[in-house]
Amino acid sequence: MVNASSILEFLGKLIPGYDYRIKKSRLNTDRSVREKLARELKKSALLLKEVSDLAYRDNKREVVDHIKDMLKAIDLFIIEIEDAPFGQSPLFKQDKVTDDDIDHMIEFDRQLVSQLEVITKSSELVYDHVLKGETKDIIRQIRIVKKELDIMKNTFSDRLDYFMKR
Repeated sequence: MVNASSILEFLGKLIPGYDYRIKKSRLNTDRSVREKLARELKKSALLLKEVSDLAYRDNKREVVDHIKDMLKAIDLFIIEIEDAPFGQSPLFKQDKVTDDDIDHMIEFDRQLVSQLEVITKSSELVYDHVLKGETKDIIRQIRIVKKELDIMKNTFSDRLDYFMKR
């Protein structure tokens, strides 16, 4: 069973300075989480752009169209992540925050990082398959990445709702 300290350790390795317990660190932790999400999504978008370029050269218009939609969805989500108004959250202004609130904050971040890993790995797999000439299921694989991105967007929205209502 995964405990809170192992989750904190995991997130701390991915995001230096990760700590919601200290008031001064909360805003920086949130900013670091959002920067990590945006950075990794941009890497996935670059891989998918390369796949789109290869598909375009091979005259696979349907693949190009699916990737184009995916890239647009990633770009819009990155803008949403970067422009999120978390600094206005009461959780960042209070001196004392309950352990329950901190646990919720950490759980949202854990979910987002886990979903991000799926998107990153799936994008890498799509790219690897195309390089190997295994293009039969590319559209299906892109749909899987899109579904995971949608799940991640919902988690991010839930996180925003939670942060802003507290």
